[in-house]
Amino acid sequence: MKIRVLHCISDSNIGGAGRLLLHLLRHFDKDVFDVTAVVPKGSALVPRIEECGIPVIETEHGRDASHDRGGITELCGIMRRVKPHIVHTHSSLDAKIAAWLCGVKCRIYTRHSVFDPPRRLTTFPGKQIAGAVNNTLATRIIAVAQAAADILTATGVREDKITVILNGVEPLTPSTAEECVALRRELGFADTDFVCGISARMEPYKGHSYLVETARAVCAVRPDAKFLVMGTGTTYEETVRLAREAGLDGKMVFTGFVTDVVPYYSIMNLSLNCSWGTEATSLALIEAMSLGLPAVVTSFGGNPGVIEDGVNGFLVPEKDSDAMAAAILRIMEDPALYDTLSAGAKTRFGERFTARAMTEQLETVYKEEARRGGFLH
Repeated sequence: MKIRVLHCISDSNIGGAGRLLLHLLRHFDKDVFDVTAVVPKGSALVPRIEECGIPVIETEHGRDASHDRGGITELCGIMRRVKPHIVHTHSSLDAKIAAWLCGVKCRIYTRHSVFDPPRRLTTFPGKQIAGAVNNTLATRIIAVAQAAADILTATGVREDKITVILNGVEPLTPSTAEECVALRRELGFADTDFVCGISARMEPYKGHSYLVETARAVCAVRPDAKFLVMGTGTTYEETVRLAREAGLDGKMVFTGFVTDVVPYYSIMNLSLNCSWGTEATSLALIEAMSLGLPAVVTSFGGNPGVIEDGVNGFLVPEKDSDAMAAAILRIMEDPALYDTLSAGAKTRFGERFTARAMTEQLETVYKEEARRGGFLH
């Protein structure tokens, strides 16, 4: 008998959680697991999941909302019909509650984010209440970074319920040399320019204002340095303005939202992450690592689990533009160091961050839960 797994996600677009789900669905052992996905009606995930050969159930409720009036009832109906052995939820409180109400023995959810919890959830009685809810609704919780696990325990979750499984992705195939030359020219970069790139949603906690200060400091020393900023968000216009005021026109280039990051990663020399308010296991960092790109990142959240100082990049304190600039300049001015960090990036990716490695770890958790629930012997 196959183990029936029901994945529930509330995303209408393909964000970090959705991308991870797609990686998992591509690699599941279909001889062992019978997987179905539940997503909001019309979600951009629907055709991508179907391409993986996975059945999709579309819901009327829960679009981009962890809780939606009517969502629990709808999901209970789906679960009673599918009769899953395991329900695995992603950002859906309604699905957690529905699985508990339906008596599903194996209830798993993934903590995808790393936000510092408010004090009310780490002190009495909020910690006890939050812990009781999570410990009741989930039989196992997947944390995508050690920092996420630490936050869970700080808010009352039992340590024995938590398993850390770092995010994994498919290795990227770089663009051709000709394509790289063409894109560099399109962006105004010379073939010899050293391109530092960041791919992140532009929100205050992603630290783009500090990136502007970093770029100004680096470019003052190395005019051949260029900064490529991929993404959009609430701070986009402000960051463009700050860059212009810093005299970085032509040196700091903004692409806006990018559907295919591969061409841009292919012309980059260094990957950056400036987060100070939320960061789990950055998909952008590990995708760049698959191409051998070292990184300079803040030591916030899950970044230290991805970048090992001096092995595949450097860690710097959060909100410290001078430290980030110094690390970038150190790498730029030492080609032998760059080569060492680049090799370290490829090695570390292959050892820890492939989609297959992530899926195998999750399959182990599923089998453990299935044995506990009496579905696998």
